[in-house]
Amino acid sequence: MFLALGQSSSSEFGAPARIQNRDAVQRLYGSPLSEVYRTSQNLTITASFATDGSLCQAHIESGTDVGITDSQLNAVVDELAPEDVRGKHRVSGFRNMTCLKRLKPENSTSEAKGKPSINLVVDPCRECSGVSDDYERVNITTIGNKSEYSHVNITFNGPECKDLVTAPH
Repeated sequence: MFLALGQSSSSEFGAPARIQNRDAVQRLYGSPLSEVYRTSQNLTITASFATDGSLCQAHIESGTDVGITDSQLNAVVDELAPEDVRGKHRVSGFRNMTCLKRLKPENSTSEAKGKPSINLVVDPCRECSGVSDDYERVNITTIGNKSEYSHVNITFNGPECKDLVTAPH
């Protein structure tokens, strides 16, 4: 049996490996677009804020493989966007869409016209159906089935949030 021992690559250059910290990452990439929190109901909230510190967007997901229940959701929504903050209810609507994904074609062009072919199929992994509630100052969109939501988006529409750039979910 042959046993070989080697040094780590950072030792080869005579300097120990440096673990990046928050300040180093911010120097490299700038201020974060959002922050991630965990609730007592084991939900994850990715929150984006305006420059004045106001909450502009909150993306809520389950911290487990199980969907978000109504009781979990209501507790968090009432904390993040209480009824008096939402303003007057405007309209509710169902979102019943089919999500598609693009497949790479076997040939780069279709045989008939010499144009690139686009193959779309239903993506069963995406959940696109849900309910959207629009209020004066906030929109709350739940995606998934009642009492088993995959995620929820809360979006405030105040002037302080108008120019907020966030990462896609």
